[in-house]
Amino acid sequence: MRYQAERAADRYGASLSIDQVRPTWSGVSLKGVDVQLRGAPSISIRLEEVAVALGASGRRVTMRGGTVSAVGPREAILQELETWRAGQPAGRPGTATNEGGGSTELEGLRLVWTDRAASPAESLSADDVHLSRAGGRTAIAAREAILSLGRAAFSVRHGRLVLALEQGRYQVSELSADSIDANVALPEGTPEPRVVPEQSGRTHPAQLTRAAERSDGADAGRNRGAAVRDALLRAAQGIDLALGKDAKVNVAGVTARLRRDADHLNLGPGHLAVRREAGSLVVELSPGEAAIAAAGADADAQQALTFRLRVPLSDAKETPQEIVADVQGGPIWLSTLGIHEGDMGLFDVARTSIVSRARVVLSADGQTLGVDGEGRLRNLSLRSAALADEPIAGLDLAWRAKANGKLDGSKLVAEDAEVDLGALRLIARGEYEQAGNSHRVRGTFEVPLTACQSMLDSVPKGIVAKLHGMRLAGSFGIEGKLRFDTANLDRNFLLDWGVSNTCRVTEMPPELSVDRFKRAFRRLVYGPGGKRVDIESGPGTADWVPYEDISRFMEVAVLTTEDGAFHRHHGFDEEAIKNSIRENLRKRRFVRGASTVSMQLAKNLYLERTKSVARKLQETLLTMYLEQELTKEQIMELYLNAVEFGPLVYGIGAAARHYFNASAAQLSLGQALYIASILPNPSVQHFGANGEVTPAWSGYLRKLMQIAHRRRRISDEELEKGLQEVVVRGSPAPHLAPRQPSEDGGEAGEDRSGEDEGGAWAAP
Repeated sequence: MRYQAERAADRYGASLSIDQVRPTWSGVSLKGVDVQLRGAPSISIRLEEVAVALGASGRRVTMRGGTVSAVGPREAILQELETWRAGQPAGRPGTATNEGGGSTELEGLRLVWTDRAASPAESLSADDVHLSRAGGRTAIAAREAILSLGRAAFSVRHGRLVLALEQGRYQVSELSADSIDANVALPEGTPEPRVVPEQSGRTHPAQLTRAAERSDGADAGRNRGAAVRDALLRAAQGIDLALGKDAKVNVAGVTARLRRDADHLNLGPGHLAVRREAGSLVVELSPGEAAIAAAGADADAQQALTFRLRVPLSDAKETPQEIVADVQGGPIWLSTLGIHEGDMGLFDVARTSIVSRARVVLSADGQTLGVDGEGRLRNLSLRSAALADEPIAGLDLAWRAKANGKLDGSKLVAEDAEVDLGALRLIARGEYEQAGNSHRVRGTFEVPLTACQSMLDSVPKGIVAKLHGMRLAGSFGIEGKLRFDTANLDRNFLLDWGVSNTCRVTEMPPELSVDRFKRAFRRLVYGPGGKRVDIESGPGTADWVPYEDISRFMEVAVLTTEDGAFHRHHGFDEEAIKNSIRENLRKRRFVRGASTVSMQLAKNLYLERTKSVARKLQETLLTMYLEQELTKEQIMELYLNAVEFGPLVYGIGAAARHYFNASAAQLSLGQALYIASILPNPSVQHFGANGEVTPAWSGYLRKLMQIAHRRRRISDEELEKGLQEVVVRGSPAPHLAPRQPSEDGGEAGEDRSGEDEGGAWAAP
């Protein structure tokens, strides 16, 4: 019997050893069978028992228990199996229907594979594997199988695969499973840009690290779409080749858990089906069907959401060659889709519904991706620090888009795009094009005329939490256009808009009313280390300085360094906004803002330092309110008494004492400009060891004096005296020194370069 078993194994391209051979009533039982496949040294097979029974219907072979194990990279294991298969002679057993009948069964086998013995990154394990083969059909089933591939892990419970012998080869006749669970860790997000001080002491978000461009980067970009399309075509053709004529692929419970950093998203269970249809392979995933069916009466309010992917199988002209993905269905609750409370910051998922009617088309050449569709989210609730400090509840968001673009990123055309937030609508059209290192944009945008209160009511309370009780009258609308080419922003930059704005605050809650600033009031400020400190401010308090008791040079300094158009705008400097956008595009990073004195005051009086959409929106509305209720003189008085000039140094009275042992009324031009120049980053100072302002910063202050003079904010005599100042910490009276010649030999006051009305010289 050992000899016959070894001969049979040899015909299969294998060698074996047997611990025990025992006769049975119907045949023989082999105990402890070790099998080694020729050409596959990494694969080890141990069978606990092989029972061979002879009967009228032929030979019946039953294998019970054991382990098939392999260690090595996927490619190496597959290559070894291919080597083993190729080494078997033509007509080997198992390649055709067994003559004389018979059957083979396998019960309770365990499969184990790892890509390496220590700390594997990829692995497969399957328990309680059953296999049966009879009449040209092979059925494989497992109680549980777990596959781990790097960042992804898949678990299959009660999976069943049926192979049928068709035209001399086995093809999939049936594929099913009770459930498939996928756990995928997405690549980590880009870290938040750090804020670092430049030599000047000003802080700007550091430029994001950019990967070095490879010489083949452009070609790689052009070929990316074609590679994606080819991969999908190969996968579809491979599946088609494996499927039998009337194959059925149905998986009832597909679930997925996606993770990225600390965020996660759960989806499913859903129903997965694969079928052939009109020359294409169709993969269809319908999440939520089972949950809807189990919802009882609530099921009538929901419809399944279906993802359908259609991939062509042939190059026939009558078959469309595009690869098409459709997401159709709803309304359906997010909870029905399997999304959990807390996923991606979402909450109240059982009350949030989604509707989608969208189609994505990958062109036949794999170069262009088109999107055409619309969707809506109702009662969306989430927590997001980027949007707001407080939870956002009840967000109604709708969108529609018709756009197409090159997959290499070289071109994007938005024929029509709209985002609706309640009564607030944003409509945009345009195109983007990249040529080398140049980026070109041309487009239009519009917010149709809408009642101001309706727009405010459309914004979730969590985004405008501090404005609860504010009431508006009037209407707002805007139409604009944008065009630029980064290759030449000086000649090819256009940003223009027309605003229809009659918004006006008609009611304001007492805690936000400007009336409270006409007397002593308390507010929270930031101390060292970001700790919040409660201070008293307002008329009558120790550090409060009335407008008329502040050196006029202080206002000159603020208008020179922070807001040159303060007396001309109504809270928002349109020209500064345009210049800011142009300069940020030029530098490819954020280097310049457009915050006015009024905007800074709104932020200091009412808001936290956090950077979010909510804070910016509330800052905008509060700026409008301050400009509506206060004169420019009152705004400047409040500003100079509220802003931070150093660690726990708030207000000009405290700043004058802290830096120069002087009163606010005594400040000279140079001293005032120094105090204003540190506003962007008051924690960094520019005094040398002898108490004098450093030479580089002194040169910067002289440049500011020149700008103030050219804007006719100081006289010739004041400029002359200021240029002789040496600003010294702790000294109420500035020191005087001879005027410093400029580097080209002329007088420093003659240098006119680098100025624009929207902002001052950049700090050294």
